[in-house]
Amino acid sequence: MRNRIIGAAALIALVGIIYLYEDNQRSFSTPLEAIYHQTENQEGVTVKEIFASSQVNNHADYFYITNSDNIVAVQLSKGLFGWRFDSLSTGSGLNIYHKISEPINGYTRSGDFVFGLATEQVDRIEVNNIQARLIPLDFYFEGKEINGKKLWYVHTKNDSGESIEIHAFDKSNKEL
Repeated sequence: MRNRIIGAAALIALVGIIYLYEDNQRSFSTPLEAIYHQTENQEGVTVKEIFASSQVNNHADYFYITNSDNIVAVQLSKGLFGWRFDSLSTGSGLNIYHKISEPINGYTRSGDFVFGLATEQVDRIEVNNIQARLIPLDFYFEGKEINGKKLWYVHTKNDSGESIEIHAFDKSNKEL
């Protein structure tokens, strides 16, 4: 009986060591290192320019554009050994230089994370009654095609299995 307990303890210790080693190998000292390491050899999601980020506690959201000027969102978390890459969401159809005809030009969803592009007249966006954050792109990029476009993003309280409602409002609080 004693040998079984020692064997089980040794097995648990070995599994723990392997897990900690793997966690250490996929962790980086900064979020930027994690992003560049994860995307360096992936065609279509190579980083051209990182332009915005948000960090709350041990979670971070970063946005960058690819070589084809599409927006990509990256979610990271800080673990025991540093920053780990959690997910990457490509904004298909969310090219910062393409013309937008509607107040909200589509969106991309990954779990509880939703992001998209909005036109100049949009002052506020709500997703499932949660106010999204707006980032003016003309603060980061030049060109007449940018013309007041905004990136919006939000963490909802439901997962990707449930539907979402998106509402855009102008400065006078009129729904667009």
